[in-house]
Amino acid sequence: MPLNSPPPLREDVASVLASAQTLVRRIAARQDGIEIKALDAARIPGVLLDLCLEHHVGIVHLVSGRMTGSAFALLRAQFEALVRALWLHLCATPEELQAFANSDHLPLKFGPMVAAIESHPSFEDKVLSGITLNAWKAMNGYTHGGMHQVARRIKSGSIEPNYEPEEVIEVLKASGSFALMALQQIGRIASDEVLVSDVGALLRGTKRDLAIRPSPNSGYGGRLCLPDDSVSVSRTERSPMGVEGDVVIGT
Repeated sequence: MPLNSPPPLREDVASVLASAQTLVRRIAARQDGIEIKALDAARIPGVLLDLCLEHHVGIVHLVSGRMTGSAFALLRAQFEALVRALWLHLCATPEELQAFANSDHLPLKFGPMVAAIESHPSFEDKVLSGITLNAWKAMNGYTHGGMHQVARRIKSGSIEPNYEPEEVIEVLKASGSFALMALQQIGRIASDEVLVSDVGALLRGTKRDLAIRPSPNSGYGGRLCLPDDSVSVSRTERSPMGVEGDVVIGT
């Protein structure tokens, strides 16, 4: 199958993907031209927030190109960039910020970092800790090639992507919400109250989409079982954008 002919998406996935592509364009338009002071206390968190936004764009492009496993793997990197940025901006002392700048060292592990952020009034809704509780283990599995990935790459006796449409929708919506949270924090760093307010209104309607719930058999955090069948390798489901020709594995 030619790689520039992606297989069709289920209608609801295609709709969510179209909305995600629109969100990418809207965030880019709002982010363009925002000024952040040339101080490490603003600049370093700002850089990580920008990285979070870039990961969102990457996830949307990867899903569009049917590179679903890579999109799922990138979600942890996006969430981690967001959390690190928030902690450095809201919680870090000048000494801790300098230690990070000088030696890439953070004094807290991920869970305590999230707890510190949620002591701030802007994050008292505990959304971040809910995501960490419900999805962090799965995020690690997708990123590091664990069983969450393995279980979704066997289909009808072939080694090929087998991600549920509902899981793809979860990832697109979660990534979009992370991006909006990053954009809002950029607005706070830049003292752009209009941006903070506008994004806050959007987030009130989207944070419910961050309720990623693990289950034994389905969802982003579920399904770790493998079929018993023997398998062969297939590339019929992949379609990276702008690439033509067939991919051959092996010789």
